[in-house]
Amino acid sequence: MPGKILWEEHTWPELKEAAAQERVVLLPVGTIEQHGPHLPLSTDCITSREIARATVERIPDEAILMPQVYYSFNFHHLDFPGTIAVDGHTIIDYVTDVGKSVAHHGFRNISNHTEAVAALISWWSLAEPTLTEIRESEYPGGLSHGCELETSVIMHFRPDLVQMEHAERDMDYPKGKYFFWDLQRPSRVHFQEFFSRNSRTGTKGDPTCATAEKGARVVECVVANMVELVQEFRARPIQPRVDHH
Repeated sequence: MPGKILWEEHTWPELKEAAAQERVVLLPVGTIEQHGPHLPLSTDCITSREIARATVERIPDEAILMPQVYYSFNFHHLDFPGTIAVDGHTIIDYVTDVGKSVAHHGFRNISNHTEAVAALISWWSLAEPTLTEIRESEYPGGLSHGCELETSVIMHFRPDLVQMEHAERDMDYPKGKYFFWDLQRPSRVHFQEFFSRNSRTGTKGDPTCATAEKGARVVECVVANMVELVQEFRARPIQPRVDHH
């Protein structure tokens, strides 16, 4: 199977062999939702897909990339046109069924509803130490949604879709000791409410600090860390369950 990294491009005998090789299955999950007046609705889909793809391209014998999930739970963005929201139970059931199917075919690192195991990762949690080095927006709040980070990464992947002339700093929402938004170091308590209550533009943060160079540096850091994560996950033994009833 030289050169093949996409699940859907394999034949069934090739997928059987991929499972025997214990390749880790990556399932990018994105959303179609507003990201301010300067970024496309597909921002989360682009970032999750392209980072996952770059990871698998570096270790094609150890991982395989599944078709992306495009819709997810995001009712809090519905006051801005274009957002497609899916009920939370629907997306959980949908992704679970995908995982159970993958596990049924012999892949061991995918779903915790079988004897296989799964891991959930947000790509920005793998952006250190680069994120600290490049960040210019203030903390807390400068990195949240359609912000310096997401804008920089989309400028790297799809500069044709970024309208920087419409980018605005939008951080005029209430912050407290326990409630604030920041992707780098979030508040200890997490909650969701409609974005339109706290954002004029749909943005939270400061996208005016974004550059394509920052995006390239962050992506390189995330992909390098993701490769290590996949390799560690692949090597991690699955211990037998013990029923203590």
